[in-house]
This record gives sequence, structure tokens and C-alpha cells, in this order.
Amino acid sequence: MSDIKERFLVTIDNTEYDLNLSRQGESCFVELNGDKYEVSFDKLSGQNFLFRLNENSSEINITKNNGTISMFLDGSEMDVKVEPYSLAELRKKVGVSSEGKGVKIVVAPMPGLVLQAEVKIGDEVKKGDSLIIVEAMKMENIIKATSAGTVKAIFVSPGQAVDKNDKLIEFE
Repeated sequence: MSDIKERFLVTIDNTEYDLNLSRQGESCFVELNGDKYEVSFDKLSGQNFLFRLNENSSEINITKNNGTISMFLDGSEMDVKVEPYSLAELRKKVGVSSEGKGVKIVVAPMPGLVLQAEVKIGDEVKKGDSLIIVEAMKMENIIKATSAGTVKAIFVSPGQAVDKNDKLIEFE
């Protein structure tokens, strides 16, 4: 049976950890900061689980809230968010908040020439509103808002050349 390996970005009480998970047959291993642990969960009842880390075990209570997991373990509560590492890296590159509040910084999707800004600082925009028009490869590309927000800064002006991933607009 082949090994299954996955990489995650795990945030525990606002601290991020790079976590590698591998499954070998019935066993599950977690690698964190160079240390490898064998882990397992067994459901006891409702939201209560038996959590095993190497040879140690503890009862844990797990509840889900809006994309985060609240865990009560050994008298302490912690908020945990788990997302695939590649998705977390992409989210950070494009400026999307992990809380799902939308893009904070809009970047140029390709090299081109800014033709026009459709918004100004302080404007309230809705999802789908036009923000900036960029000409690339003799085509006009309308950059649209992916979520609602207020324009905090505009980094470009008409006639300005931009490269891929250059900052265009920042939202509050």
C-alpha cells in the first residue's frame, strides 16, 4: 500500500505551523518542526474524542465554528484552523484573508497597460464591481472586485505599465 502525504498550514491561537501528514497503512504520522509523531483519534460520543499522540492519550472536545475548530484539551481551549498548504500560499499571494473576508490587495493578473481606474479612494464597492481596466495583448481586461469593501489605496494611474502581480488596489 502506498503512502499518502499531505501538507497543511495549521493556525493555533493565531500562530501558524507547517504540518506534514502522512498515512502509512492504518497509521497516521504528523511531522511538525522536524519532529515526527504518530497520531490517532477515536470518537467517544458527540463531540468528544480520544486523542493519541505517540503513547500518550487525552480526551478532547471538538466543535466547529465558521471555518475554525475549537478544541478543549487538558483544561485549555484553543482555536484551530487547518487548510491545505498550497491553498494557504495562494491565499497569501493574492491577499485573501483566511477569515474569508475577501481580497485585501488586488494585483495585476498579467503584464499590461492601465487604461482607467473605475474607483477612487474611499469608494464602497460590491462584489463584481469594476475596479480597473488593463490592456494586455491588445485586449481590455476588466479587473473586478471579488468581495465588498472600501478602497483604501490605488497604486496605479492611467497610462502606467504594470507587470504580473504588481499591486493595483488595496481595500480596508
